[in-house]
Formats: sequence, structure tokens, C-alpha cells
Amino acid sequence: MKYLPIALFFLLFISVKLAHSQTPTPEEFNFQRAYADYIYNFDIYRKANLDYELYRSQYLQFKTLKSQENAYNATLALLKARDASLETYLTAIRKKLDETQGADGAKKEILFAKIDQEVAWHIEHNKSLPSAGTLEDLVGDSNKAKSRFETDTPLFYETLIAISGGKVIHVRDRQETILTSLKDKIAEIRVSGDKNTQILERWILDTEGKIARSKEKEQEAYARIARGGGGTISASSYNEALFRLKESYQYLKEANSYLSEIINEIKFED
Repeated sequence: MKYLPIALFFLLFISVKLAHSQTPTPEEFNFQRAYADYIYNFDIYRKANLDYELYRSQYLQFKTLKSQENAYNATLALLKARDASLETYLTAIRKKLDETQGADGAKKEILFAKIDQEVAWHIEHNKSLPSAGTLEDLVGDSNKAKSRFETDTPLFYETLIAISGGKVIHVRDRQETILTSLKDKIAEIRVSGDKNTQILERWILDTEGKIARSKEKEQEAYARIARGGGGTISASSYNEALFRLKESYQYLKEANSYLSEIINEIKFED
């Protein structure tokens, strides 16, 4: 009856770099609080799973009414904890996407709608679980959640890529703003004749090349995800896309180093 690799969620989620911010106030619900809710519910699920394994083993061994009752209660607790873990995980990645600067606004709204639908489903499914009268009924409820999880999984990957991609876009936008200012400044220097700008202009081209490479890698990342369209995005396509985004970010780090060199060169006279 266990189908849900919650540990996979945990590994996927901690791969998203946490934003540095102050501890939220009790009235504030942000990513950090949503993430804490998920970790809390994940811990409940983990403990419920241990109880489930124990009572399931006893039931299969003894087949008594008492062991059956214990197995039923343990299974019910496990399924409720599993729904709660999924609900809070979806809420956490929604908040992370919402707070990620650079994420595409239209894409965010589409993902928000999908996430909200899945959160609502798991809440209602959780509420319906106590109505199951037997272990067999719980197995049926578990299978429904299994089918829903298969629907959810591509959404997890798509949202995590949108988060990582948004961070890349945000950094690149800032660099392009700085680059535009530097090009204007170099043009002023060239006109005034205060400094030979040939080296600076060549370095500008080198920096633009790095940023262009970053854009190419970003598009390759989205292409990997697009190939898994129609609800079939896999762990493999997600990992490939994430790798491309890391390459994209690496080019931006190199571009940032170039920008620093250009700024330092401008400061010094020939």
C-alpha cells in the first residue's frame, strides 16, 4: 500500500536553494513557514510509516481481529499523513515560486492554478479517509491517491524548473542592466578621449557572448521539459533540464567576473 516516495520529494525540494530572509512573523505565511509545515508533516508521515510496517507485519502473521484493527488504524494514519505531506509540499513549492524573482508571470499563474487544484484534491481525499470501513476500502483509497500522485509528479518537476529558471533570469536581467550602463559609460569615454576603449569594447563583446551562451542553455533546459509535455515529464528530463540551468548559471558567473574586470578597468586611467 505504500507507493509514495516522500523522501524523493524531500531530496528534490532541498535542491531548491532557500531564500535568505528574516524569520516570518506569526501573521506572515511565506515560503519559510510553508517549508516548515512540510517538514513537520513529513516527519509525521515517516513515523506513521514505521507504525504501519509494524502493524501490517503483525496482521499478516496473526490474522486476529485485534491485529486487523491495529493494521486498519495504522494504515488510516499513514494515508492521512501522506495526503498532508503532499498538500504541504505543493503549498511550499507554490510559495517558493511566488517569491522567486524572475519567474515568468504568465507561467506562474498557470502553475498556481494546477497546484491549487491538486492541493484541494488531497485535502478532500484526506477528509474522506475515515469513512473507509475496512482495510480493503483503504486500499481503494490508496490507489486513488496513487493515480493522483502520477498526475502530480510532472507538476512538481515543472514547478521546480520554473523556480530555478526564474533565478537564472533574475541574475541575467540585472547583469544586462549593468552591461547597458557600462556600454553607455564606455561610449562617453570614447567620445571624450580620456581613455583608449578598445580593450573595454572587446571585453564587452566577451561578456555579451557569455550572456548569450546562458540564454542558449536556458532554452535547452526548457526544451528538455517540453519534450516531456502532455503530463509525461520524468525525473530524467527534469535532471537534464536542471543540469542545463546550472550550465546557464555558470555562464552568468563568468559574465559577472567579466563585468567586475570592466568596472575596474574603467576606474584606472591609461
